[in-house]
Amino acid sequence: MTDATIFVRFTVPGFHRWAGAPARRSYLADRHRHLFHVEVRMMVAHDDREVEFHDLMDHARAIVVDDLGVDGNFGAHSCEMIGRELGDRLAKSYQRNVVVIVSEDNECGAMVAVTP
Repeated sequence: MTDATIFVRFTVPGFHRWAGAPARRSYLADRHRHLFHVEVRMMVAHDDREVEFHDLMDHARAIVVDDLGVDGNFGAHSCEMIGRELGDRLAKSYQRNVVVIVSEDNECGAMVAVTP
């Protein structure tokens, strides 16, 4: 196995909310918009497109857009929740460790590491 790690990045506009937000952050309890920045990383065994970038990006984007954020609505999903769900599904599909980073407006976010 090589020590190469591939990555893909994409953005998805969407809305979410945190119903349990503390009083000092009460505005987060209301539905609010972000441009979610998503990055997926995974190791590959060789250097000749074992996992093709665009295939991985299409797969990851479809999970986020079509399954997790239907019509841009992520509901109560946090960056951590989005990352973990995406990572779980990709790790199972590709049978390898996956790291997913999800941020709000490329400012604040979470990094989640998932094993198959």
